[in-house]
Amino acid sequence: MEFVVDANILVAGFLRPALTRELLLDERLILYAPEYSLIETSQVLTRAHIRKKLGNLSPKEVLLILSAITERIQVLHSGSYESKLAQARIIAPDLADVPYLAVALHLRVPLWSNDTALKDQRSIPVYTTEELLELL
Repeated sequence: MEFVVDANILVAGFLRPALTRELLLDERLILYAPEYSLIETSQVLTRAHIRKKLGNLSPKEVLLILSAITERIQVLHSGSYESKLAQARIIAPDLADVPYLAVALHLRVPLWSNDTALKDQRSIPVYTTEELLELL
């Protein structure tokens, strides 16, 4: 099964080593993400207060672990889904969601996100972690 994965899933996969991380590494899933998601996730996880919660990991250690968690994700550069950005802006509940929706529109695959606002748009199916588990 193919999904576009958003940053809240990547952050959850890093912070909670159980279920979400297992799904990110599950070989039954083919996952995609805009390059923006890795930048956004890195910025969140390297904040001092987050690293403190993680046992005072250094920013370099955080990025190494994030790299391992995301190694199976196929990252798309903005040029590959640029033609879908305008449509994504129209349907996105938040501007931060535009790249994820644009990739999903470009690839014609659903989105994996726990962001409830994304469920309000009707152009792209959005699955929460629980819903994804039910599919598997």
